[in-house]
Amino acid sequence: DRSLDPTETALGRFRENTGLALSFDYQALYQRSSHTLTGQNAAASGQLRMIGTWELADRGGENPGSLVFILENRHRLGQPIAPSAMAAQIAYQGATAVTFSDTDTTLSVAYWQLAFAGGRGGVAVGRIDPGDYSDILGYVNPRTTFSNYSILFSPVLPIPDPGFGIAAGGYLTDQFYALGLVSDANGSLTDVEWFPGGSEFYKYAEIGWTPERSKRFLTNVHLGTFHTDERQKAGVPETYGGTVSANHTFENQLMIFGRLGWSNGGGALAERAVNAGLMWRPGTYDDLFGLAATVADLTTPGLPNQTTIEAFYRLDLADNLALTADVQYLKNPGSNPNDPLVFGLRLRVNL
Repeated sequence: DRSLDPTETALGRFRENTGLALSFDYQALYQRSSHTLTGQNAAASGQLRMIGTWELADRGGENPGSLVFILENRHRLGQPIAPSAMAAQIAYQGATAVTFSDTDTTLSVAYWQLAFAGGRGGVAVGRIDPGDYSDILGYVNPRTTFSNYSILFSPVLPIPDPGFGIAAGGYLTDQFYALGLVSDANGSLTDVEWFPGGSEFYKYAEIGWTPERSKRFLTNVHLGTFHTDERQKAGVPETYGGTVSANHTFENQLMIFGRLGWSNGGGALAERAVNAGLMWRPGTYDDLFGLAATVADLTTPGLPNQTTIEAFYRLDLADNLALTADVQYLKNPGSNPNDPLVFGLRLRVNL
């Protein structure tokens, strides 16, 4: 950590002088499955990101305006496939790893962010990631906690890739808030296009409660609803549904969480799903343990309920360096007669 102090000091001074805050991180993930249908049982990829927030309006004030962008490179590491392709090898309905693909260099998000009402609300307009605003609880981070999509999110949510849109939210009282977004239903991580499928939108709205604003992600109860227009070129039907989600954190040491979700129309992975779990800090430096399970009634006709169980232990070697061991148990993964175990090892370096 001390070896990085001069760099962190220089970045802090640069931010003070220009209003531009820059951070960098690198993640690498290796996954291996006990059973596959194709014989390809290993996958690995890396992800290098530069994250920028350039405060250009009302710098240091109550209602700042900032340009936010993330430039990243995702690449395979010594294996024919990235972890994003592991699910196809085992006929699993979902994704065993979120964000770990091989899409090369992309501008994943670039939007204008503006606070209002003295910081009680905000709006983001531009190329946004709808997954950043849809049914978020405090444990949702595919780079520092769980890896499986159906654990991080409810599989009833048909969240598209980043695209042009608008998201806004604010506190109605000190404890109740509301948020909503409209985004391109045909968003693409690799292609920055202006609504390539026309006027086809993904919409999400949420109303929630938290004991105080500073604890919104630690303790929260919310009701969410979503609607996706029919995507004609992609052949995906209109889909709508809702979620009920909650989490509670005990003295910053133990978080418990759970979700119920349903969808109708056939454009999501599941028609009904329930997931629950916990995260616990054992008291060793900043280490973290997590355990969660999801049971999903899949949309694809003829498939049985699919159960996903995931456990991880994150070993924080330093403030800027972490190593995470992960195991997933996948029961009834589509046409696979076996119930595979997927083992993972993730490295994270951030600055």
